[in-house]
Amino acid sequence: MQARMSNPALIVPDALQALLALATSTRKSGVPPRTLDLVALRASQINGCSVCVDMHSHDLKKAGETDQRLFAVSGIPGAAPRR
Repeated sequence: MQARMSNPALIVPDALQALLALATSTRKSGVPPRTLDLVALRASQINGCSVCVDMHSHDLKKAGETDQRLFAVSGIPGAAPRR
């Protein structure tokens, strides 16, 4: 996968600090942590950051996320949960 952009955390001063502050803030929002992690995975896919896609997918698998839901993330917004 070719990245669409350079990693802002590496080229913009204080970007990593801002990204970590955003993550901390969203964790306090009441949205389930697994949902936030799936959103982070999808944002990484859209941004074309293969390092982030790898990291988020591994973290989600470690947390017990199913392969089916991980694969469905790439189809959002068209991916509806199976019942």
